[in-house]
Amino acid sequence: MKDYGADPIGNGTFKMVPSGDIVNYEERCRRLPLVDMGHRETYLIGTLTASEVERMQGGKLKR
Repeated sequence: MKDYGADPIGNGTFKMVPSGDIVNYEERCRRLPLVDMGHRETYLIGTLTASEVERMQGGKLKR
């Protein structure tokens, strides 16, 4: 069964779910699939710029 999640356990390591393997960040990213949240494009959390968020929300962010 493929892993579908990871729990941070500190020092840059993660416990994979459901396998329970302890891995570093790079391995965690390699194992986890990108998740399509029903949008036209798939994004990784934390990779959007403020301008991209503004465009997607159709408004102006307060800065």
